[in-house]
Amino acid sequence: MQTSEGLKIQKILDVKIIENNEPAIEIKETEKIKLLKGHKFLHPFLRKTVAEMLVKAASNLPVGHTFLVVTCYRSFDMQKEMYWNRKKQLAKKHPFRMIFQYPKWIKMVNTYTSSPGGSSHHTASAIDLTVVDQNGIRLDMGASLTDFGKKVHMENDLITDEHRKNRKVLRDAMTSAGFAYYPLEWWHYCYGDRMWATYNSKKDCFYGPVVLDTSE
Repeated sequence: MQTSEGLKIQKILDVKIIENNEPAIEIKETEKIKLLKGHKFLHPFLRKTVAEMLVKAASNLPVGHTFLVVTCYRSFDMQKEMYWNRKKQLAKKHPFRMIFQYPKWIKMVNTYTSSPGGSSHHTASAIDLTVVDQNGIRLDMGASLTDFGKKVHMENDLITDEHRKNRKVLRDAMTSAGFAYYPLEWWHYCYGDRMWATYNSKKDCFYGPVVLDTSE
């Protein structure tokens, strides 16, 4: 059973990867699944089973609602750039902590963006997404996908009941299809990787990091 607290990184790393070598496929837009086109880090590739689960999850959404996929697979270089961007963001936001409390500062960085090589997105089995309504407007989740801190946690006391309701729309659709969610990021869902295994009390998983050729 999932909790509202993040699990220790070491617990996730202790999960044994028994790679099943399932191929990754490109996600195609449907009536219920849209892609954030033009987003630098989109790369809409997921393991075949995970892509099929996403279609199933989309069918669980309320009438008129649609998934907006923001990012899926990430290469090492992509994660390296995102990690550097997060470090710059938090250096600007917390300069004192970065200089005088570096261990706490870097822990905060690593909480909200994995270091290169350590992201679930390297496995092509994790996805960041949100929901849009019948008017094409994103549901207000109380925090954006680029935010950090307590307000991006799935459960916290900084968001409104409306935000909780909207997050539940996403969570119910995804978990009903078999995805696990990351308690510290309302938008992150995964299946078959180490994080999924940890939150489902499993000792091994079947998706590990892969290198995909996403060029056209």
